Amino acid sequence: MRRNASKRTNNHERMIFTIPQPVAEEIRQYAAAVRGANKSGFVADAVRWYVDYLRRVQHTAKLRQSYAQAAERSLQICKEWEPLDDEVSARLDELEAQQAKAN
Repeated sequence: MRRNASKRTNNHERMIFTIPQPVAEEIRQYAAAVRGANKSGFVADAVRWYVDYLRRVQHTAKLRQSYAQAAERSLQICKEWEPLDDEVSARLDELEAQQAKAN
């Protein structure tokens, strides 16, 4: 892709690139159907959508990694507290047994 900085207008930049002929034909067809034949607008919309999609994919991957790390840490904490949990359960069982004898 070649950038031509001298062709800037307002917030737009003219870019010259080559694409396969079948893709160019599809751009013409879809631009005519949804963008009033504005090929540049159609391509800009398509590129924006794809860039947003890639960002979402990247964000989702980061979230999955973060959730996996959090789950791993949660399991470690559970394992650390397991002996105390067992002790409390045993004491509660003893109390229930004593109350059952008293009644």
